[in-house]
Amino acid sequence: MNPLAVLWTEVRVLVVDTGRVWWRLLPQVLTLYLLGWLGSELALKLAAVAADLSAWLALAIFSFGFLSRLIAIVLILRLAGRELGIRDLIPESERAADDRDTSITHLLAVTLLPFLGIYAAFGEVQKSADNLANEQFSRNGIFGDNSILGVLNNAATEHRVRLLLILIGIYLVRRLVDDLHERTGRRWLGLLVALIESFFILVVIMGGIRVWQEVKLWLEDRAFIGWWASLVGDLARFFALFRINLPHVLIVVGAFFWEHVWPTFWQVLSQPIIWLAVAALIYGSQVLSVAELWRKGRPVGDRLPMVATFAKHADKVAARRIGPPPVGMQRFAGEVRQVFLGDIDDKYLPTFHSLRLVLRAGTVFLGALVLVYALQDILRNLIDDLLNLITGGHLVDFWIVTQPLFGLIPDLVVEPLRICLLAVAFRRCLELFRIRAQQPPGYALEGAHASVAVPS
Repeated sequence: MNPLAVLWTEVRVLVVDTGRVWWRLLPQVLTLYLLGWLGSELALKLAAVAADLSAWLALAIFSFGFLSRLIAIVLILRLAGRELGIRDLIPESERAADDRDTSITHLLAVTLLPFLGIYAAFGEVQKSADNLANEQFSRNGIFGDNSILGVLNNAATEHRVRLLLILIGIYLVRRLVDDLHERTGRRWLGLLVALIESFFILVVIMGGIRVWQEVKLWLEDRAFIGWWASLVGDLARFFALFRINLPHVLIVVGAFFWEHVWPTFWQVLSQPIIWLAVAALIYGSQVLSVAELWRKGRPVGDRLPMVATFAKHADKVAARRIGPPPVGMQRFAGEVRQVFLGDIDDKYLPTFHSLRLVLRAGTVFLGALVLVYALQDILRNLIDDLLNLITGGHLVDFWIVTQPLFGLIPDLVVEPLRICLLAVAFRRCLELFRIRAQQPPGYALEGAHASVAVPS
């Protein structure tokens, strides 16, 4: 089949099915998104007030705003997944009850790090921190050292040991509450774990950025930077013999890369794919494990739940164990490893495995996803331009009061569509993987690119 025709088919599937799901779930989706936005805005206002008492307390409240957004996204994705029948794609004989696939607190724990990582990488964390700083400025009239950014800046530059001890303390508290949650099963403890972890990750991200800036300043003062500059000068004199202005060439090439190539790759190409990988985590380890088998062209009956890529770390260890369970010091060492390696395997590695999975969906499908995602960004920009045209120019006091509302309007239109698109795109991934698994080796997948309507 013509690649352009296949691409058009994929684009049509994504656009049509996203529109159908969005329209069918519009009241529920808008309600959930508004609740998430309201929680985020309340956290921002309360954090600005709490900063008068303690910047660390303000940061803890501020972190709840991101958690509120994530809860809304998780619930919308689950709602869209139920409408699309994503779990129904697993053969009924292979379905098994797994609390991790239905527990909101577990889904938050798995998706919290990549969610905040995406927000940090694409500037949303910094944008929210700037909004908080502006809120504090509108209340107090100055940007003081008692602000969140000021305290983290001082901790990262002047009190690194204290910052490290704080991070260790937060991590240990999170592990203790997490253990209590696993023993008791109380949901409020799970939400508390997610809140503590969001606080921990924000401190790492926002403090780590400042530490990295300090490291770069330190590197610029090292002798080898001078050696590098001397080498570049020697190369420039050499190329000057051929009438080539090497410094000018490097400046032009570097500017083209950082101003055009890198933003295109990072913002346009990578962002929708990374978001799809995070969204896939919402649908549980069973769905992802079956998708992994389909991707490899193996039947679902080959699945070994205890040793699958997305299985729990403790289950993998138990499946590999030969002989009786360890006792004494061996058991103690195993528990210590579980504290650290279990976190990495259960909460951090699934994102990497999910990203690797969706990258195998095919270049044509990923190209269609990037294209539809970009169309939604264009829609957001058009709405922003229209709002600016209607409202016209105003003093800064007007924008301080109305900025949340004007920021909500384009988000309320585009964000629910974007979240529904991620659910539709993941379902399409599963369909392509399943078709691939059912076909003999060498089968051309292009023939499988047909529209599949949303189930009634």
